[in-house]
Amino acid sequence: MISTKRCIVAVCVAAYLYFLLPATATVFFELYHLTDIGPIYWGYSAFKAAGYYFGVSPYQLPVCLGIAAAIIFLPLLWRRKGDKA
Repeated sequence: MISTKRCIVAVCVAAYLYFLLPATATVFFELYHLTDIGPIYWGYSAFKAAGYYFGVSPYQLPVCLGIAAAIIFLPLLWRRKGDKA
């Protein structure tokens, strides 16, 4: 049985990847300017690159849907494999 909680988590993760990945870079950028901690700037750079390249990828929507489907259905498949053994 597919739980409602798992569906909500899957939709939230897919929406985050689709809409909020570049916004995360902005949060890291502002946090870096507030704290002046170098590794936070590395986080900004990583999220900025990931947000840009993932955003222009023609596979962005299929990847987001695939990740959501994996979150929903993979635990069900693993549970069935455990029941057969």
